[in-house]
Amino acid sequence: MANDFESLRAEYADLWQRMQIRPERLPEVNAIANRLIGLKPRYQQVAATTRVPWAIIAALHQREASADFAGVLHNGEHIIGTGRLTRLVPAGRGPFNTWEESAVDALTMPPHSLQHVASWTIERACYEIERYNGFGYRNHHPEVKSPYLWSFSTNYTSGKYVADGQFSSSAVDKQCGTMPILKRIMELDSSVRFDGAAVAPVARATVVAALQIGSVGAEVLQLQTALANLGFPVGEIDGEFGPNTQAALMQFQASRNLPPTGIADQATLQALAGAPRTTPAGTLKPDDILTVLLNVLKAREASSTPGATLPGAGANPLQTIIGALLGRQTGAEAANAPILSPIDKMLGGEALAGKKTALSVGAYVVMAILKAAGVVSAASPAGQIVTILITAFGALGGVSKVDRVIQALGMIAAKPK
Repeated sequence: MANDFESLRAEYADLWQRMQIRPERLPEVNAIANRLIGLKPRYQQVAATTRVPWAIIAALHQREASADFAGVLHNGEHIIGTGRLTRLVPAGRGPFNTWEESAVDALTMPPHSLQHVASWTIERACYEIERYNGFGYRNHHPEVKSPYLWSFSTNYTSGKYVADGQFSSSAVDKQCGTMPILKRIMELDSSVRFDGAAVAPVARATVVAALQIGSVGAEVLQLQTALANLGFPVGEIDGEFGPNTQAALMQFQASRNLPPTGIADQATLQALAGAPRTTPAGTLKPDDILTVLLNVLKAREASSTPGATLPGAGANPLQTIIGALLGRQTGAEAANAPILSPIDKMLGGEALAGKKTALSVGAYVVMAILKAAGVVSAASPAGQIVTILITAFGALGGVSKVDRVIQALGMIAAKPK
């Protein structure tokens, strides 16, 4: 009997419809699916070239190599970067310098040629995955549904090839099948669909490496700052992805109905980029802390000089304070604004004393804000102070690298005496 797609379509549809993940296997399947979702950017790079859905590539990689990027997609052999060719079936493939290179070869080599599949439905996915592994079960042991697809599901109980050409009816496959993996990925990641739509290529420029435990650098710093700005505490903003950052990221993912993997994949980073800033209940807003400072300054000025007003007091509080200190008032005030402004005097006349750069002036103002608003205390969480000040100083633009000063001073000031 010919194993063509049209003759098998209805069977695959029925098997998929009836399939349930075995309850005792659900935790393992769930862990596999979450891990693969976290690795999505790498699979998307191969999908961009082959037009094979990334979730299918991920499921095949799990089945062939336990999602180990040292193992080629053909058969799991560890030959990446060794200069060797594959020895198992299919033998003689390679050599490969990267896993992505090997994956493209595995998917597009005859007889697979998956790059030519025009419409990916779930039935087509079943067919192509079984064809990828071979129709040995179907041809010689039709009573057993291929464990390559259905292991860990109610469609499979026992029966397995334990060696080439050697079948045991009592042996039970101990690896998760590809279809339970796909089912769980689809439940966790709503962007994964098999509705027959063409697979759009993913531009390589938009595929970014996932950030996770152990990642370091500027991208992690941006991630931490974004999470803190949204009210998800990350602890110290230091550019090091640790347990606190992971916990905050999982909270954010859960709040956006994303898989709570604790891994910042492309979907998570896109959600972060488009998320509106929020302020958790019980925390101060940037305008609050600045308004407190302005009120303190106004009160001092009024007590010393009746009828006096602060320059630009009706404008943005932060711009008023910094603008006055740096002599950057706008409009009619700009022509006559003294460098040592009334605000500087109220702060003790020290803002410009011995300070020659915008950075040093900004550092002084940060400390003045912390002290005047009364947030420098053991009870003030460093994360809250940093979030407030980073957000507030985001509008300055002219104060170079002031965010680093804000982070350092905020954390130092918030430590218990």
